[in-house]
Amino acid sequence: MESKRTAQYIDAHGPDEEAIKRAFQWLLTHSDESDDNQHAIIAVNTKSALDGTISKVIGEDVVKQFKETKHVKLDEGELHLVTKRIDASSRGSGPALALYPDKDLLNKIDEMRGITDVLVIPWNRDEVQFWIDQWGATELGSTSSGTQPRITDPVVKEALESLHMMVNVSSGLTQSSDRSKAIEMFRIIHQNGHQFDPTTIRAWLVSQKGWQPGNADEVQGVAEDVLAGKQLQFDSGNWADDILRQWRDAADAEDE
Repeated sequence: MESKRTAQYIDAHGPDEEAIKRAFQWLLTHSDESDDNQHAIIAVNTKSALDGTISKVIGEDVVKQFKETKHVKLDEGELHLVTKRIDASSRGSGPALALYPDKDLLNKIDEMRGITDVLVIPWNRDEVQFWIDQWGATELGSTSSGTQPRITDPVVKEALESLHMMVNVSSGLTQSSDRSKAIEMFRIIHQNGHQFDPTTIRAWLVSQKGWQPGNADEVQGVAEDVLAGKQLQFDSGNWADDILRQWRDAADAEDE
């Protein structure tokens, strides 16, 4: 299943009350616009992250309620707390606000189905740059559109499309047969002069094809190992003998 969501960020550094205020206004606005606003989410690494600047903006009573019940009432719905250890207490569609997240928390949000919009306030932009690149996220208030990850070699793209269709996306490469398909695919395209970037492939799988981050990490790891020339064990014959020609023909057809 391919992912469909908007992604934005506020280019803040360290504690920033004005950024937090803007973010909560964004969340309330998107909650009102959501078809199912009972499932709006605020995500922090740990409950203790709500203290300090966030508490000053939303109030100590609200923070206390979050810590005790993991949700607070909105006008016509609820705002649910998510941390690296706490899952959303209900499911549905709606926006998510991530405050000072690390990579693990952003990966968790990426794994959640039904998220329609995401706004991230980083502690340091460098810590979330991978996520900005992955989703083509734009700065809140900007009129420019973001650039999502793109597989520049059309033959590599066709190969990845084939892998996406042939493996069990929900389990990634945990099955040895699926891992073998990935290894052999990357060996074929690499040995035949086609260039690829494992980091871009990982981002493309998550944002464009709906892969869960952990499963996309496995594909990235295989791609890196093939580029490094590592000797990987796999069962050959997972692809047709003329699969490279098929990928090249499909790539040519896309250009017509």
